[in-house]
Amino acid sequence: MKTIGVDLHKDSLTVAVLDETGQLERRERMATKCRNQILEFFASYGPQCQVAVESVGFYHWFWDLVQPRVGRMLLANATAVKALRPYRDAKTDPRDAAFLARLLHEGRLPTAFAPPPHLRQLKTLVHLRCHVARSLSHARRLLRWVSLQLNLPGPSTLTSDRAQKWILANDPKLSPAQRTYTRKNLDQILLFERQEIDLDRDLEAFFAAQSDLGQRATLLQTIPGIGPLASATILAETAGTDRFPDGGRIGSFAGLVPRVNKSADTVHHGSITKAGSPLLRWVLQQSAWVAYRCDPNARRIIGRIARRAGLNKAVTAYARKLLTYARSVLARNQPFAWPQPLAAASQPKVAQEKGGAWCYAI
Repeated sequence: MKTIGVDLHKDSLTVAVLDETGQLERRERMATKCRNQILEFFASYGPQCQVAVESVGFYHWFWDLVQPRVGRMLLANATAVKALRPYRDAKTDPRDAAFLARLLHEGRLPTAFAPPPHLRQLKTLVHLRCHVARSLSHARRLLRWVSLQLNLPGPSTLTSDRAQKWILANDPKLSPAQRTYTRKNLDQILLFERQEIDLDRDLEAFFAAQSDLGQRATLLQTIPGIGPLASATILAETAGTDRFPDGGRIGSFAGLVPRVNKSADTVHHGSITKAGSPLLRWVLQQSAWVAYRCDPNARRIIGRIARRAGLNKAVTAYARKLLTYARSVLARNQPFAWPQPLAAASQPKVAQEKGGAWCYAI
């Protein structure tokens, strides 16, 4: 079986082919726009070859084109491959491609997970939905800043209808520049709110078409603090929590575990590693804050940790627990329930409106 390493770039790709004994047999450079040439090259080897490609952010088109036509295709973990690379200078594309091929031939290639197409679609929708949510929050903060400059208290939440009423009521007090500023921000708020509604409908349609993922998302939403967006983000970013053997692994994948420096008997725990998806960490931390505000059991757990580490670190620790709960719920295929002693320790409270803001799950 031939072994092929691929160093993929935006405009070109370099391939290195090893024979059955591991000797370099062929090198070639192709433009990424020449899809027919790439297809013919890999089809000429067919099922009698194995291919390794590094996990760059735009590998998907190459994977979809080549993977059905070769015997075996693996996605290389870029960070782990970099740590194994024996050379530190004179880095070239042919050397990188040959190194990937050699690691695969020797069985030492560190691999990354390649999600199937339907999970890639979900990830695209989730990333856009979270981007719109952050943009909406930013536009509302900019409008809030104008109200603070004028010392004109506005509504607690600057939704489009409330913001419009506030602008009309205070229009005589605004300067021409401030009037333009507030109206442009109002246009952005209207746009982002409409996009949020459209994307929520797209996500609902996606889960309706993918019934298995829809059931898993429904199970995740039984965890306090986790709503439709958070459940979709967990499924999209982890590609299914069942591929992690324990809660520690999934917490490490999300970058929510502390750094550990150990020498002899001295162990120092630092800040979290922040490895993996920043979006997943952000959503989990927002969900942890929601759970802290709305669920008495979650508030008790966070409070116990906060007494020794502070509230912010306690919320981050609870965000890691949320991933563990998610893995447990999906593994058991049962809704989330607090352990009986913990659930009996406090009476459930109904989230009530306070200051115009509702407790909700993201």
